[in-house]
Amino acid sequence: MALALRLIVMRYTNPSSFSGASLRVVTVLAGLIACGVAAEADPREAGIWYDDTGKGAVKIEICTPTTLCGKIYWLKEPLTPRGEPKTDRYNPEPSMRNRPICGLPVLGNLEQLREGGFDNGWVYDPKEGKSYSVALDLIGPDKLKVTGYKGMRFLGKSFIWTRAPDDLPPCVPNAAAAPAAGAANEKIVNVPAPRPAKRPSHMSKNKKTKSAKATRDAAKKAAHNSTPQHPIASN
Repeated sequence: MALALRLIVMRYTNPSSFSGASLRVVTVLAGLIACGVAAEADPREAGIWYDDTGKGAVKIEICTPTTLCGKIYWLKEPLTPRGEPKTDRYNPEPSMRNRPICGLPVLGNLEQLREGGFDNGWVYDPKEGKSYSVALDLIGPDKLKVTGYKGMRFLGKSFIWTRAPDDLPPCVPNAAAAPAAGAANEKIVNVPAPRPAKRPSHMSKNKKTKSAKATRDAAKKAAHNSTPQHPIASN
């Protein structure tokens, strides 16, 4: 319909040929076209949303002309009890466990459906380090149903996200203070060098006894060799 309205406006490009009523009609049509283009460029699902826990917020935005994506935008508790920025420590890939949670991509490849909503995307849950397929359905001006599933959508689990204010402060400054890669949540364990196995006590005692006996035998032999031998008497 937007295309048809656009063609009508383009057909009459000379305002001098319009009557007052016609000019008002064209102006209204042009406004409808502008609204239609804006709606296509900025879907209502885009924006900042509190997740179902209220402890985090995700910014959903247009990533390609046909898909939406999202990243963690705000955290109620951005730091660990040790005062360090939270990281993706449950990621199944060890090399990614030092990524800051703030700014972490958690939604992607969401495609708009003809019947409304978005589907066929992925969602990543940093609390578990797991990924799922995901669908988005706007169920109110400020309510977004997020359904994560594996395989069939109707077997998935849905959560309700609530629209956050546009002036919600981002957690990016906290993430900028994160330690260098490899330092966060890294626990160095000093492994002691292996010690030689201890022999049983009876084995050590036997060894000492044999060693002492060998020493005595050697001493006797040396004494015997050093003592002059009497010649054997002969007839």
